[in-house]
This record gives sequence, structure tokens and C-alpha cells, in this order.
Amino acid sequence: MKKIRFGVLLCLIPSFLIAQKQILENSLDSFTNEAGNWEIVGGVTAHPFKDNDLKTSPGTGILANIHEHGTYGGKYELVSTFKHGDIDLEFDYMIAKGSNSGIYMQGNYEIQLYDSWGKKTAKYSDAGGIYERWDESKPEGQKGYEGYAPRVNAAKAPGLWQHMKISFQAPRFDANGKKLENAKILSIHLNGQLLHENVELSGVTRGALTEKEVAEGPLRFQGDHGSLAFRNIILSNFDQKPASLSNSTYSVSYAPYDPAADPSKLPVDATGELKELTWEFLKQPNEYAYTIKSKLTVENDGTYKFTQFSSSNNWLKIDGKEVIGNRYTGPNDERTGSIELKAGVHDLEVYSAKYDAWMPPALGLFVSGPGFRMQPLHAASSMIGSQPNDPIIVEAKTNTNLRSFMDFTENGVKRRIVHNINVGFPENIHFSYDLDKGALFQAWRGGFLNTTPMWDSRGDGSSRPLGPITSFSDEMFISNSLTKAWPKDSTGTEYMPHGYTLDNEDVPTFHYSIYGAKVKDKISVAEGKYFIRKVDLTNMGKALYAKIAGGQTIEKIDNGLYAVNNRQWYVKTNPDATLILRNGGQGQELIAMLNSGTLEYQIMY
Repeated sequence: MKKIRFGVLLCLIPSFLIAQKQILENSLDSFTNEAGNWEIVGGVTAHPFKDNDLKTSPGTGILANIHEHGTYGGKYELVSTFKHGDIDLEFDYMIAKGSNSGIYMQGNYEIQLYDSWGKKTAKYSDAGGIYERWDESKPEGQKGYEGYAPRVNAAKAPGLWQHMKISFQAPRFDANGKKLENAKILSIHLNGQLLHENVELSGVTRGALTEKEVAEGPLRFQGDHGSLAFRNIILSNFDQKPASLSNSTYSVSYAPYDPAADPSKLPVDATGELKELTWEFLKQPNEYAYTIKSKLTVENDGTYKFTQFSSSNNWLKIDGKEVIGNRYTGPNDERTGSIELKAGVHDLEVYSAKYDAWMPPALGLFVSGPGFRMQPLHAASSMIGSQPNDPIIVEAKTNTNLRSFMDFTENGVKRRIVHNINVGFPENIHFSYDLDKGALFQAWRGGFLNTTPMWDSRGDGSSRPLGPITSFSDEMFISNSLTKAWPKDSTGTEYMPHGYTLDNEDVPTFHYSIYGAKVKDKISVAEGKYFIRKVDLTNMGKALYAKIAGGQTIEKIDNGLYAVNNRQWYVKTNPDATLILRNGGQGQELIAMLNSGTLEYQIMY
């Protein structure tokens, strides 16, 4: 897979891109734009509450389009001078409030970019939608057809950086130009959520560059419906022959189990040749240890990624180098490893040993590399192992509260929060709260919870959010000092939890005491798209402070409005709040003084 920053491409030799010169980070050399509304800049900001407000600062690394509403036309578009076939396109984008744009694969198939924040139901015209086709000859109301809405609305608030990845497969043609296969959107992900998978496109979408479909076409950015910006644009072009296996042989031992045994020193009970990787040469489904050796042919120098599925103990080596280490796994457990390889033939070796009768055999090995997508190297039947149980999903069709353990990673350290409660809302935004610290430590959009780890079989008590997580902090929410490091736990704080109460709509208010003060903490949904947190304190005998945001960076956007962690989420306070922005922890902290005993602020993501 050729990963090319829009910035490392110069020109097109038909069918593939050559990495020679940076573009769209440092220049527009490989694109045309008649109106001049696109430029390379060093920084951008967009106000979440001001229509089409996008401001730039000089520099490089960001592609920005500044365009006023109300003027339309092709001259405002950015169109590549190169053409592409099968590609993955991955990028960050920031859209101004009320703006609308799109990216056209091959100039003809539009993936929508839109300010869709907070919409309950997303349409084909919303962020991540596949735009509709158009037939002017049809009656009014029927001209548009075959638009595909995203599965969920994964859009963030305007002015925040969002991440999209598009996997596109070009239409196939024979030597005479007859179309053999339709174009496909293999997948689209927005902010970590899968929006589309294997969507077949019968033809070009509305506003296509050419009415006739083509094997190769330009990359095209719509620029006449408002302002937006892009960064970290990576193009992966797929035009190369995939890696392949040959001369596969196996040796198997049915010796008694010895976890410390060297596979090369086990007695060999059977050997043979294989056309594809498989475990199906085994005479028994348990108590075995086998090694498969093959010749792996790769066409290009580069990084090759392997994904392996195998029952019980297993590993993968190439040219004697361990790519995936020996580990005990289930047949549905995915393991990956990467290795740099030169073009040519390499020695590949797979090992598996199983002595657990409850676990069926399975073997799957996939590879991706320079210029080709992930390909299987195994027989299809070899992947048929145990089937995972259906997940146990909890939906928040009404306001829903569920206690569970929750695994949380902060500053690279993963730990389990045991006194956690998850609060879900039908607006499809949810949060987790640490009852031992008064800490709102994470929120997410999409589905509510996968409780399979908690309730399947014996379970382990934990659940998993059904959406990409926006992490906050699992430190104490309240402190009595600005001169000491912010307390990470309740030691010395006199913290005492007092449970929670539910209002008429089952929204919880959390109760606890800290430093002698009594606290009520309520987090609810406003306008269907963000949280309002209201904290009331009584019996305050001393000055107290609340840390309402922490991150690598905290940027002031407006009075009481701050963007956190390189514009990943916003916090907005009342104008009269007394705030302190300071360096601390792993970056910066935004502290609110609890002068009046009441604090209210918004969390937008």
C-alpha cells in the first residue's frame, strides 16, 4: 500500500502515483483551482456558533478553502492533475458552521462533508453520506435516487477536527471499454465509526465531472458551498500485485503437551504439501503441534502487515524473524504484526499447538502491503473455528443508567474503574462517571454499551462503549488547592460518595461530600447534541476549585469558550465564571473557581 501524504506526489504515470514532491501540505502544484479560493496555511480556527466562520494563519501543513455562501460553480473546486483507480483516502477535516462540501472519487462519486452536528437522523446529504444519483428526465420528486445515508450521525461540532477514511474500488472495464463491475465504496469511517460497508454504485452521483464512468479519474474537492480545511491527507493507491504463497509444506507432532517444547525438536508424526494454508491436514482436532513452511513472494520493497487467527499457542516468522510472537489465543482473536521486506522470495513459517479440547482448530493469515489491500493467504474453510456468541447489546432508547467496570486509558496507562456508572441517552450521546472521584471521565456518540464481557458466560464485570471515545480525565473533579498538584485520588480530600438520585426522566444527580462540602452533580443533554453539567455545593467552609478540562492544549476561542486537545472537544462556561488556564499535569488545565457554590458549563464534542 503506497501511503502518500498529499504532499508526496508529483505527477501521474498512468495507473500509479510516484512519491516525489509534497503537495497540499506545502503547495497546490498537482491540483487546479481557477478561482483561487484554496490555499496552504499553517493554522485554522472556526467558531462553533458563527456561520461559515473560518480564519487562517500563515504557514504550511493545512489545506484551507475560504468561500462565502451564495456563489457556486466548478471554478471553485480543487481538482487533481493526476488520476486514480482503487484508493484509500484518509484525512482530518474541520468544517465551519453551516458549511457543505464533498470529495469526489475519480471526480464522479461524491462523499458528503457537511455540518451535521446534533442531527438525530442522518441523510445521504449529511457528513459521510454517499450523495444521490440524478436523472433530469424523471418527474419532479423522483429525479434524485440511490443516495446512501450513513448508519449513524458521527459528526462532531463545527470547528473541531474530524477524521474520515474512505476505501474506494474503481469500476472495472474490459479491453473494449464495456463495464464489467460497478464502482464500490468498500467502507467509510468517520470519527472511528463505520458508516458504510460494501456499497455498490450503479453510476456517477449528481454533479459528476463526467457522465460516463471511467477506470481512472481525478480527485476532486468541492469548494463552492462554504469554508472548511483539511490536514494529514494520506492517499493509499492500490495498483500492485499482492503477495502470494507457494511451496507450502507441513509437519505435525501429536506428542504429549509440553508448553516449553521447541517445535523444531518435537517428533514428526506426519508431513505433506499444501496448496493453501490450512489446519485441515490434521488427523485429530486437539493435542497437536504443527509447523507450516512456505515461500512468500512480494513484488515491492516496503512494509507488509500480517493479521493472524489461530487456536491456542501460535506464532508467525518470516526469514527467521518473529513477526507475531508466541501467545495463547482463541480462534476469533485477531493478532497483527508488520515487517519491512525487500522485493523477492522470503521464508514464511507458521506454528500452532493446541491442547484444549473445548477450542476448535482454526487458521487464518491475511497480508497487506505496498500497492495492495489485505488479502487472505489461507483456505476459506480454515477460518471456520468457533463462532463468537451474539453480542449482548444495551441500547439507550430511553435515559438509561447501568453500573459496570470500565477499562480506561489515561496518559498511556490502562486501568479498570470499578465504581463506574454509564449513563445513556436516546440522543445517542453517552458518558461514564467514576463514583469514587466525582469524575466525568469519558463520553461517546453512537450506540450505548456492549455488555458481552459482563454477562456472557461467567463474565468479568466490564462493558464497552459502542462508539469512539472522547476521553477527559479520571482525576478528582474538585480540589482545595491551586498550589499543589491536582489530586489523582481521594486521599486527603475527605471524599465520601452518597449515591445518586433520578429525576422524572431518569437522569441521575450524583451526591458526595468533599473537603466538608456537600456536592450535587448533574449531567444532562441539551438540544440533543451536547452535555450541560451543573454542580451545586453547600457547606463550603473554604475556597474550592473544579478542573473542567485538561489536555495537551487548551485554546481560548471566545469569552468562556475553549477548545481542548488540539480541537478535539469544547468546553463552554457562563460569561461570569472565574477561570484559570494554567500549565499542569500532562499539558494544560482549565480550572473554575467555585466562588458562589454553583458551576454550570457545557461539553461539546
